[in-house]
Amino acid sequence: MSETPTLEARIRHFFAAFSPAAGAADGFGELFADPFLLADEAGARPVPRAAFLAALPRRTQLFADAGLGPATLTDLSYQRLDDRYVLARTEWDAPRRDGGAPVRLASSYLLHDDAGRFRVVLYLNHQGLPAA
Repeated sequence: MSETPTLEARIRHFFAAFSPAAGAADGFGELFADPFLLADEAGARPVPRAAFLAALPRRTQLFADAGLGPATLTDLSYQRLDDRYVLARTEWDAPRRDGGAPVRLASSYLLHDDAGRFRVVLYLNHQGLPAA
């Protein structure tokens, strides 16, 4: 008889697959609902999963243009909202290519828990990247 993973173990496993280092792996798109809601300082808008995946190389370039390397997850907290949804709050550190202090980035995710699998239904960026 196998033991059912705890919510914390499932959340940590989800965000391990979600990290920029794992972002190029097959199946990254499966972590997102199709479509999902993207929210930032410009407002909220639905985003088809295919369009999001197509934009990921541009996001990598935006980080490079801002003088930043790939972000690393540094803090993760979560709250089960009901039987189907979990709100996860994250903080990421993006190293500066010039060697300065890393840039702290924060984002929150509303995760739909469907039969033991999480999918992002809302991706909220709390601030944009700094200017280069």
